[in-house]
Amino acid sequence: MQSLESIPIWFSDTLNITLEAGQMILSVAVILAILLPTMYLSMKLKTSSHLPTILMFFLTESLLVGIGWLPFWILIATVALLAFAIASLGTKAVTGG
Repeated sequence: MQSLESIPIWFSDTLNITLEAGQMILSVAVILAILLPTMYLSMKLKTSSHLPTILMFFLTESLLVGIGWLPFWILIATVALLAFAIASLGTKAVTGG
């Protein structure tokens, strides 16, 4: 029986790719499996807020970092991109442009 941490190793050995590529492929698959239903339900409920999608994305990334499937720097880069996006929206609201 394999543990969660060894699944990317088995996956990368099976496909004959590097460990990092196997981790990224599996991480993207898990993120999509969680985000697509969240986005679908958000669309069906006609909510204009993107907060549930963003929250589920960060929670999923945190889970994947915790079990060792995703490098920590990707989570930090995602947080930085979101901070820049929020800062850009704030700047546009203040300057009017």
